[in-house]
Parts: sequence; structure tokens; C-alpha cells
Amino acid sequence: MTFPACITRLWVWVALALPLVNAAVLHTSGRWILDSSNKRVKFRCVNWAGHMQTNIPEGLNHQSIDTIAKWVASAGFNCVRLTYSIDMALNPGQSVQSSFQAAASSTGISSSSLTSLYNGVIAKNPSLSSASTRQTFGKVIEELGKQGIMVVLDNHVSKASWCCEGDDGNGWWKSASGYNDANSRYFDTNQWLQGLREMANFAKSYSNVVGMSLRNELRASGSQDKNGHADWYNYVGQGAKAIHDNNKDLLIVIGGVSYAVDLGFLYDKPLDRSQFPDKVVWEFHNYAWSFPADDKRTCAQYQTLMGNGAGYLIATGKAYTGPLWLSEFGYAQVGTSSKELAYIDCISKYLESNDADWAYWALQGTYYIRDGTVDKDEGFGLLNKDWSGWRNSAFIGKMGKNWQINQGP
Repeated sequence: MTFPACITRLWVWVALALPLVNAAVLHTSGRWILDSSNKRVKFRCVNWAGHMQTNIPEGLNHQSIDTIAKWVASAGFNCVRLTYSIDMALNPGQSVQSSFQAAASSTGISSSSLTSLYNGVIAKNPSLSSASTRQTFGKVIEELGKQGIMVVLDNHVSKASWCCEGDDGNGWWKSASGYNDANSRYFDTNQWLQGLREMANFAKSYSNVVGMSLRNELRASGSQDKNGHADWYNYVGQGAKAIHDNNKDLLIVIGGVSYAVDLGFLYDKPLDRSQFPDKVVWEFHNYAWSFPADDKRTCAQYQTLMGNGAGYLIATGKAYTGPLWLSEFGYAQVGTSSKELAYIDCISKYLESNDADWAYWALQGTYYIRDGTVDKDEGFGLLNKDWSGWRNSAFIGKMGKNWQINQGP
């Protein structure tokens, strides 16, 4: 792939300003993520989905793993939030071929279409013909590591599928109070904990895996989470312990409730982090639809909502203080509406004002299968449909000073 000279020059400057980080054991101090020399590490990341029914990271039918990894680095990112399912975590020996075959029944897509997708993956990545799904994740992580890219493993779902809906069965712990079949039927608590243990141990083989998140976009429904968030405190504590007991090097990334927009309850009741005092990173998500619609709301009012939900957590010297990572935000990269343009301008300025860590959704230009469609286009994707380059390189400028480190301890 080739890139315009102006973009190449920009990334040379970025690379000089923010060296890539590899083979790092990170820790936290106050609101900062630090390396072993106590220098700040700022996450400027992109999400790469691997949690869907084929159980491997998206796009490998379009490009080789090393080509995608090189693009991530050339685009100026220093980390990838790599998503996975508990289905994959607990079935490490499943071959890529059998995973694609099994996806036919779970997605309603014909076996011939899945075979064609699989053949495309092997054409671009011949070594995967004998690989398991877990080994494929390992190959992706290795190639990202060669480019100096950190990885945060994100447990996105239990049952491999698209996320997130109120009836997808992946939203809230099955053993929590107020069981709701539509929201929790696949979220088996013991399997989730075992999946976290498996992936924490898996991560030991890859020095560029610097953290794991407990669960993507926790969301209660009906009578769930009506007990002062007692279930959240209980199971989040168990999940964090499962990771830390099996891999003490990893950062532990923890999100709140209501699709990861709300951590406000920590203000009055901080989570007990005494077992891992320098490892917890808070995460939150934000999209243009994250708060109730109000066309009259100003950017300042929108930023206040984000601050009340999570932004306050970076205040100095509080019992809840910790690094805060906006681990998902995104917008249509083509045909961007005026509302979306105002949204990303507001988000970018909010991140700049706090010099926040961030991860854009998403890298992928397509999905193998989504919503019953083969090779489904991802309009929020930074990569185009054949994964060969930027869908819209204007994203670079829209992130402004967020590519730089502007504050630190």
C-alpha cells in the first residue's frame, strides 16, 4: 500500500513524538498509565473485532495479518483493542476451518458462502490452514508486536455474535439477581470467569499484550441491577481477581453499566482495588446516541454528561482516581452528517482537554458475516472495504492534538 506524502510526513512526525511501545509491563499511578520507567504511556488505539461467529479477527480474507498490522502502525496507532468471545476462549483447539463451517448454522449463511470466506482467508494467510482460532489470535498479536503495537484483549461477548442489543443474551451476568433470559441466557458467570483465566494465561506468551478488559458494555434489563449495583461490584471484583491471579503483569480494564456510559456510582462507593492497586484502568464508551436525544444540547452540556458519567474519575487524589480510557467512539466515515461532524468535534475537544486515552471503533472495513450478510460493510471502519487503505483520511485531522502527549505526571 502507498500513502500520500503529506500523510506519510505526518506519521513520521507522530512516530518521533510518540515512540511505539512494545514488550511493556504497564502500571497505573493516579490517573496515568506508566511504563517501568514511570514515563506516561498514552493509549491511542483502534478496535479490531474478533468476537463474531467465525471466532477470528475480521478481514483476513482481504489482507494478510502482517499487512493489516503494518497499516495500523503506519496510521499512527500504538495499540489495538482486540475483541474476543468466551466461546473462542473456552474452545482453543477449534480449527479455523471448522469454525467457519460451524458458523453456517449459527448465522443462517450457506455452507458454500462460508467455504468461500474461509478460502479467502487461506489465500491471504496460508499458515492458517493448520491453525486453531486461538492460534490465529496469537499470530495477529505477534504481527502487531513486530510493529510495536500494544494489545488489550477485550471480552466482548460470551456467545460469539454481534454486540450489543437488549435481547442478545450477552448483557448481564446469568447468576445475578433479577434474571432476564433475553438479556442473560448466554452470560454464564463461571464460564466467563474461566474464559478470563484462559486468556490471561494465553497472554503470558505475548509481551505486547498489556491489558485485558473484563466485559464490553454491561447492560442490565428489567429487574436486574436494582440492588445498588451490588452484582456489579461482586462480579467485577471476581473478574478482576481472575485476571490478576493468572497474570499479574496485565492492566485490568473495567467499564460501568448502561452500555459502558455510566461509572457515576463510583463517586460514592469506590471499587476495592487493594488486591491490584496499580493495575485498574476505567473505561467508558460514547457515541452520538449514548445519551437521550436532545437536538438543543450544546457541546458543553454533552461534555458535562460525559464528565458526570465517567470523566470525574481522573480527579487527583480521590479514592476512585484512575486512568480513564474512552475505549469506543465512532461515526460514519463516508457521508458524515452534520450531527456526526458536530459530535466528533465535541468528542475530540473533550479528549484534548483531558489528554485522554482513546480507542476508535473501528478498524475493520468489513465483517465476514453480520446481520445475515456476507462481507458486510462497516461504515464506521477506518479501512475501506478491501482493507487496502483509509476509507476517509480526514479522521487524522479530526483527532487534532489527541495523537500527542500533552500532559503527564
